[in-house]
Amino acid sequence: MKLINMLVNGQLHLGLVTDRGVIDVTELEMKIDTKAPQSMMEAICMGRENALPSLQEVQVLAKSYLSEDEITYAPAVDSPSKILCAGVNYRAHIEETRGSFDPAAVPTIFAKFNNTLAPHKGIVRRNRNSQKHDYEAEIAVVIGKRAAYVKPENAEAYIFGYTLANDISARDLQKATSQWIPGKTCDTFCPLGPCIVTADVLKYDAMHITGYKNGEQRQEGWSSDMIHNIPALVSFLSGCCTLEPGDVILTGTPSGVILGRPEGMQDWLQPGDVLTVREDTIGELTVTVED
Repeated sequence: MKLINMLVNGQLHLGLVTDRGVIDVTELEMKIDTKAPQSMMEAICMGRENALPSLQEVQVLAKSYLSEDEITYAPAVDSPSKILCAGVNYRAHIEETRGSFDPAAVPTIFAKFNNTLAPHKGIVRRNRNSQKHDYEAEIAVVIGKRAAYVKPENAEAYIFGYTLANDISARDLQKATSQWIPGKTCDTFCPLGPCIVTADVLKYDAMHITGYKNGEQRQEGWSSDMIHNIPALVSFLSGCCTLEPGDVILTGTPSGVILGRPEGMQDWLQPGDVLTVREDTIGELTVTVED
């Protein structure tokens, strides 16, 4: 299933994408006792095994639909307790930014926070202390069950679904210290969306991701290209801290970032730039850069 987090009269509503349009699940649930989740976070916390049957019932009962053009999007997950990110997780990205391939035995992890969230069709605001803003197209994992010390072979059972992220990075702030957080946690630096596709629809190792700047394709990769694949990331992180429903894991970016271009071709993000992340099943996450 494909689920949208959307704003209706300033309130968060859960949307269900169907061939006929988007069902406002929250509005329908308020009118009819379907036992369906009333919000994205409620759906995630219910888990796939409980949320999906009730949402299938909603599809049968729905009589009105919204066009996706009518949707005011919210971040696909609006209040994760943790946003954990894997760095340098594609071979070609390591080579373009470091000049050689030297993968670590364990994932390189950093964090973002809720202030970084931005929606599909939203705004990324440049940080006034940075002159080198960059994009990073990424697949994001949404956790659906509390997970602690999970083995890789069991990790898929803890995934609610997948969405897209753009790990916006202020490279000069990122490189000012040995820690990356200053360049990764500026406001609006984690667009997330446009939707969540539940994990029963997508295979973790068969997702095709591309990234665009002003319509020009800059990035391309497959989730099978990851050095530490998605089950390995879930397992590793669940051994560091307990993962909660709604937690988000960014899984790394393919090659093609601005930082990896020759110095004279590093066209850092400017106001008016339009950034798009695409995955064949999830769709497109698009934002506009502003000051």
